[in-house]
Order: sequence, then structure tokens, then C-alpha cells
Amino acid sequence: MYKAQILIIGERKELLVKYKKLIENLNQDVIISNNLSDALLIMQKEVIEFIIISDTIKEKLSEFIRKIRVLTFNLRPIIIAVSKSNDLEDKLEILKAGADDFIGEEISKQEFQMRFQAHLRRYLESSINPITRLSQRELTIKAIKKSFKFENVSYLLLKIKNIIPYRKTHGEIAYEKVLQTLSAIINSTLGDNDYIGHIQENEFVLITNSMQCEKIASFLVFAFDNILNKFYSTDEFKNDYSIQSSDETKETKTGLMRLLISAVEKTDNDYIDILNNLNELNELCKDSKVSTYLIDRVKLKGETTITKTPNKVLIAEPDEALSYLLKNVCELNSIEVKLINSLREFDETYSTYRPDVVVLDWSISNNKESLKVAKKISKDNIKLIFSSSHLNKKEILKAGADLYIPKPYEIDDIIYWIKKFLNK
Repeated sequence: MYKAQILIIGERKELLVKYKKLIENLNQDVIISNNLSDALLIMQKEVIEFIIISDTIKEKLSEFIRKIRVLTFNLRPIIIAVSKSNDLEDKLEILKAGADDFIGEEISKQEFQMRFQAHLRRYLESSINPITRLSQRELTIKAIKKSFKFENVSYLLLKIKNIIPYRKTHGEIAYEKVLQTLSAIINSTLGDNDYIGHIQENEFVLITNSMQCEKIASFLVFAFDNILNKFYSTDEFKNDYSIQSSDETKETKTGLMRLLISAVEKTDNDYIDILNNLNELNELCKDSKVSTYLIDRVKLKGETTITKTPNKVLIAEPDEALSYLLKNVCELNSIEVKLINSLREFDETYSTYRPDVVVLDWSISNNKESLKVAKKISKDNIKLIFSSSHLNKKEILKAGADLYIPKPYEIDDIIYWIKKFLNK
């Protein structure tokens, strides 16, 4: 649930306390200040979205509001003026100075609450995603900033892998249904003090207590995979991938959608660092073939990890002229290459060379053997480019290929994909 933060400014203590209690009863956060300098300090430290100003301050109310409006032009909080004056000229002057509403001190407690709720409702609804009914990015960033004052807070980033190709092949209505379903699942897990909102159109940030973080992540990935069959045809779900174009066109293997969740605990008060850490951690999940989550643990500063840079390509191509051409172009791009011309050489070369990418041609052996090799490569999580002149995309992708490319192909095209799979 999103809680707005309200600053009440005035000098009559009993009046400020009265308004504070009325707003806190609406489950919102309230801070009190009795002068402009203190109020400005509060606004620098806190995310203030509403300002209620009483005319009990020493300055003229309209002038005070004009100063506040200038000093908060980049934040644009909603300003509500409260005055004992009932003079029309006073009201007009205050509204012209920048107040969003004028309330007389004589109004009842119920009316005060209802008028405040009306402003709050408009404020929140202006930041609601029309598909999911969750808050948009601006409110999510404010929620992250507000959470800094609390201890034991964790942040979860939720991304749906393959949602973009799903949108392209299945259409806008199906895409929206996925987001709506995920939104409903997430909302079912939230406690009263938890928050969920968009950080991108189809990415979400969830803020929760650190004790609940892993429990929520575990449930969400389980729930998402268990409703996945509702969004695909029986054939697509059984094969674990979907085809987007005809056999005449090259195509990377597009797996089913998966929910990837990364989570970090609050370590500092910089929302940009938190979002960067969440995105970096989420990248580590992207190769998973099922929905998964990864929770960051506190690391010592200066700790580094040495990783092997992928750079080895094994090319299994019976056409010697083509295979040597591929080898030469790869080497010009500083890519290490090993060639084989038949599957008899495959097992020994594959196990000793340990490639990062395999380019396999359908005609290097009989159909069953080629598909058997493809399945082995896929099982080892090695990137596989499968070329064919037989226009059998479905069979090839089902065997585990990451890219189907029909022959004849352009050398530049296949080199582009080799470099892409090597992250060059």
C-alpha cells in the first residue's frame, strides 16, 4: 500500500495535532513544522507530496504559499491552505498564490478528511497504470526513497523474460492479460506495509520486509510457472518454445515467458544504486529455463570475481570451402575457431575443445544424428546455431537450437550472431 507523506505547517500546536491525527487515521504519514526554514529542511530530506499550511504562521498566508510554490517547483506538492478567514478576497488571493485548495477552520473533521482524501485519490490515480492498476515509475521511485527511513527493507525487481516476443506474436490483448494476471498474483502476497509498482512498462519493484523477501520471491516464481499454460497453445507449451515466422526466415529460439526476480537488502540511501544492483543481479537470471529468483547477500567492498570470457567457436560444416571462409572471418574478428567436417570427430573435439558457441549444419550427418548432437549441446547450455537448407525450423528449434538459419545465408549475418552469442 502506498502512503503519501504530508507536511503540516503552522504555529498553533493544538490545531496541528488535530490535523495530524485526522490524516494519520487515513493511514498516511505526517510531519509537523512551525516555520518556513524548518519546513525547507524537512522537504530536502523527505519526499513531501502534500503541504497543509495554516494561517497561524507569522507571515501573510498568500505570500508564504507563493514562496513555498517557488521553492518546490520541481517537486510540485499539493498545497492546501487552512484559514479562519471566510472573506472571498482572501480565498481568491490564496488560490492565485498557488494553493490547490482552501479550507476554512470551521469545517467538520469528516469534511476535512473527505476533502483531503479527494486530493489524495486524484494524486494517486494520476500515476496508475491503466492495465495493471499499479503505480507508475514516478511513484515507485518515491516509495523507494521513503523506505530509507526503515530498517530491514528488501527490494525485489520482477522482469518477465520473453514478454516482448510474446507481445509480438500473441497480440496486445494477450500481453495485457499476462500483466494483469501477474499483478493479481503479486497483490495476493502483499502485507499492509508492502509496496508494488512499475519501474518500466512490464517491470516491477516490490518493497517488503527482509524477513519476507525470499518467501515472496519463491511463491511468485512457483505461481507464475503454474499459470503459464493459460497463455500458450497446447503445442507451444509442450514444446517449451514458440515460432514467430516461416521456415524461410532465420529465427532465434524463443522460449516461453519466465519470471525473473532479483532482490537486494537496503544498504544505503541511493535509489539509483539500488536499481542498478537489481538490474545487474537480474541479468544473472536470464539464462534460466524456468522462472527463478536470486537474492543478493552483503559483499565486502572491493570484492571481485574473475570470469572466463567466451571466445571459442566449434564449426561443424561439411562444405570445406564454406567452413574455411567462416574460420577466416571469425579469426579476423579475434574469435578462436575449431573446424570439423563430420560428426565422427564431434565427441572428442567437443569434449576437449569446450566451445562457447557451436555452428552445426543439418547435412553434416543423417537427420537423427544431427538432432541427437543438437540436444546434447543444448543440454550443456552451449549456444547452438543450426543451419539448414531443408526448411525444418520447428524440428531444429525443438532439438534445442538457439538460432535457426536457412541456407544459403550471408557470412556477415552468421558472424553477427556468433559475436552476439559470445557477447562481443
